[in-house]
Amino acid sequence: MLQYRDLKNALSELEIKRSDPVIVHASSSLIPQVKGGAQTLLGAILASADNILMPSFTLKTMIIPEVGPEDNLLEYGSGRVENLSASIFTLDLPADFEDQVISELFRHYPDVIRSNHPIFSFLGLGLDAALASQTTAEPYGHIQYLQGKNTKILLADKEPSALFSLHFCEKDSGRKQFVRWAMTENGIIECPFFPGCSNGFHKILFHLGNEVKQTQMQDHTWFAFSLDFLIQTTLQLLHEDPYALLCNDLHCEKCNLTRRDIRQRRR
Repeated sequence: MLQYRDLKNALSELEIKRSDPVIVHASSSLIPQVKGGAQTLLGAILASADNILMPSFTLKTMIIPEVGPEDNLLEYGSGRVENLSASIFTLDLPADFEDQVISELFRHYPDVIRSNHPIFSFLGLGLDAALASQTTAEPYGHIQYLQGKNTKILLADKEPSALFSLHFCEKDSGRKQFVRWAMTENGIIECPFFPGCSNGFHKILFHLGNEVKQTQMQDHTWFAFSLDFLIQTTLQLLHEDPYALLCNDLHCEKCNLTRRDIRQRRR
């Protein structure tokens, strides 16, 4: 069994400093191998960083309207039954994305607050201004706010597909994104800049090179790197190759639509 000390040592090897803001993406796969489970894992993270963000996504708030914009990969009018089961977003609504276990534990930690994006909310400790920067109109506002502040990203046994920050880079580069709708206490609202496919994001690790810190615990790999370097590298990559980081699945509708949009823009 992994001990608290093992987790703390791993975070130290990744050069996570208490003074640096850290965006944490944590998998639940490690929990059964840790003495004390999720509490110990979260405790090690909290003991290593004072200022933390974690995703708390609520995909169950989304509905499908009767009409909407073209090339949006939605069959409008098809959600009349499913829409009845949609949840209304509140700050107390439990997350429902993959690996929400650590995030849900963090949500109940003292002084943690939550942004109000009805689909892609984030939880934060000591980063109130960053969370206030994330709005429905600017779903990546918190990422933009954290630039230039020595922010680190921690992938605790998570694949690079979890990197929400890369979707910010896609938006900033002009890559096509989508529109979705969500239930809120104020009714149904439009949520622009909904991200595309992230299955090709693993390719970014090659481009980050030696800037990526890596450590191994049993068969679990943890990565850490600078948010600023990630954004700088990704924007340069997308400028040089607009097709970069798209997945290789020939049947992926999102990536195929993105490729078609890129070709049309370059004519």
